[in-house]
Parts: sequence; C-alpha cells; structure tokens
Amino acid sequence: MTFRLLVSLLILATFPLAAIGSGVDFEILPYVQNVSCTSATVMWKPVGEVTGQVEYGVTAAYGASAEGQNVYVMKGNLTQPKKGSVVRAQLTGLLPDTVYHYRVALPSSVSEDRIFRIGPAAADAAFTFVVYGDSRTQPEVHARVASAAAATCDPAFVLTTGDAVPSSSARQSIWMKQFFEPADPLLRETWFLITQGNHDNGNQLLSLYFEAPGDGQLEDDYSFDWGPVHVTTINTNKDYKPGSEQYQFLERDLANTARPFKVFFGHHPAYSSGYHGSNKKMQKYLQPLFEANGVQLVFAGHDHSYERTVINGITYIVSGGGGAPLHEQRALSKNPGSLVFVKANNFVQVDVVIDSLFVTAWAVNEAGEAKMVDQTIIVP
Repeated sequence: MTFRLLVSLLILATFPLAAIGSGVDFEILPYVQNVSCTSATVMWKPVGEVTGQVEYGVTAAYGASAEGQNVYVMKGNLTQPKKGSVVRAQLTGLLPDTVYHYRVALPSSVSEDRIFRIGPAAADAAFTFVVYGDSRTQPEVHARVASAAAATCDPAFVLTTGDAVPSSSARQSIWMKQFFEPADPLLRETWFLITQGNHDNGNQLLSLYFEAPGDGQLEDDYSFDWGPVHVTTINTNKDYKPGSEQYQFLERDLANTARPFKVFFGHHPAYSSGYHGSNKKMQKYLQPLFEANGVQLVFAGHDHSYERTVINGITYIVSGGGGAPLHEQRALSKNPGSLVFVKANNFVQVDVVIDSLFVTAWAVNEAGEAKMVDQTIIVP
C-alpha cells in the first residue's frame, strides 16, 4: 500500500460523510412545487438512472419518507420517462401553516437539509411573498438578486414574471446555469411559481420543471389562494381577447373568489415607461376586467427595470430586473401614471397582513447589497 493511498483511506475513514449534501449526485438539487395547505411536491434531477426518496418532517430529524417516481409521458400506448426526466415525490397529510424540513436520499449521497412552508388554512393568515423576473442571460446577476431576496425576506413563495431562460429552445444545461443554480438560495427554502415570458414561451421543459397549483399540470393559466390573497396568471404571449379561453378563465376566476386581495402576474406590462413600453392590448382587454373584479395589484416583467404605476386605483408594478441587461426609461410621456422608475436589478417584497399589503421594492447592487427604493401600502 502506497503512502498516498494510505492517507486517502485515512481521510475517508475520518470523514465518511464528506459527500453528504454536496450535490455531486444531483444535476438539479431538490426543490418544491404545487404547495397547498396539506400537500407538496418535491422534485429533483439525479445523475444517472436512479430515483431516490424524500425524507421529511417538522424538524431536521424528519421521520417520514416518500419514494421518488420518474415523470412519465404517454407515447403511443406506452408510458416512458420524459426525456431528461426529473423525479418527483408527493408529500401528503401535511399540517397547515407549518415549516417542513426535507432532504433527498440517493443510493450514494444525501442532499442538504431544505425547507418549505405549507399553506395556511386560515383566510386571514399573515405571510410574505417575493416577485421578480427576467432573470435570463446573466446568471451571476440572478444569483445576487436571489441571494439578496433570501437574506432580506422569508417568503412563503416566489412569483417569477417570466423570461427565466434566453430562449424557448433552452435545454437542461441552460436551465441549470441560468435558473436552478443562481436561484438556489431561494429554491432551498421556498416555492417558485412561473408565468411564461416571450423568451421561454412554449419551452418544453417548463411543464417538466414546474407544476401548477391544484392538479399540478402547468398550463397557460392558473390560480391559487394563500391566506387573504388570490393569485392568478395567464400567458400574455397568447390570445386574451374577450371570448378567448384565457379571457374566459380570468373572468370566471376573478368573479369566483371571495379573498379580499386579488393579485395578477403576467409577463407583459399594461403600463411601462421602460424600453418596451406599455401594452395597449392589456389596457384594452384586461384592465376593464381587473377594475370590474377588484384586482388591486398587477405584476409584470419584460422591461428590465423597476416601475410602479397607479391607474384607476390599481397598482401596476414592473419587476424585470432579475438578471437580463437593464433598460433605461424611454417613454414617460406615454405612461403618465408612473410614480417611481428605477434602473436597477431588483426584487419586490410583499408583506401580507389581515387588511393591508405592504409592498417594498429592493434594488440589488454589484456587491449583492439590497437597498430599498420604493414602498407603498395597498388596502382592499
């Protein structure tokens, strides 16, 4: 036995768990989707042909487990793993408004301990959520934004306003580099929901990596309730004229919720003085629907900046500073309702209490420091 080999064996004997939590056996580290007040889905992408299992519980001692299953699709009359498949495990019977710890065990390693919060059963529960978008192109910037948001807030979930990757043809390696790796500070402790931007619209991996609330199938439109807030989205790249499927969904959805706060998020801004400017179709078709149904807060991305506009009592916020090249203000004369415009990488924190939404915008500098640049309060 050589001296070098002897030293290596001694190191392994002394530190037998060195690989535990290192992530070396994961192409995509574990993250949660489709969280309700009693259940959640944990997803991950292992290296090689393995699945693994989730260990979970209200402490890092765990105590319960769920086996992972490949995500399958039908081809002909046969089921087979989806290309580049992820593994998912369904966690059920969970306690409302509770923080759960989890990790994924593979044959040769175990992920680090991660957490997520189960939804509240009470319709007046207080919580925080985060919004940002357009994180494509510069993963090092996206990482700064995600890290700053994780350090500043304790979000129950994150709404991302689209353009997570540069192209609808982006493959797994691009998703890993541009989304999963830089967003990990948030992914390890909360739940991401996505609406499709023009760059990632129709990307085949969207429905593989993300699940919508409810039945889990990610489609163009979906909604969910969390405490006093009703959140809804549609794909603003597609038809939403009156009579269209998306318009009918939004009309039914907004009319049938009794939650005091109604929040919409999509990719294209109805009002913006940034590079792309306002979207006249949204103003024509969706703004009357928002006004008729008491929507108070509308989030968008597309313009790579932060802006807050108030029109007819509705607050419209652009948060598209997640990592794409920043945009200058260009068309203020076409958006006279604009109150605040900031050219900066940014995220938005929304603190929800019984009768108010406290909205805080944070700019993130090159050192990763968050500076407050705007605040407003929204009431029912």
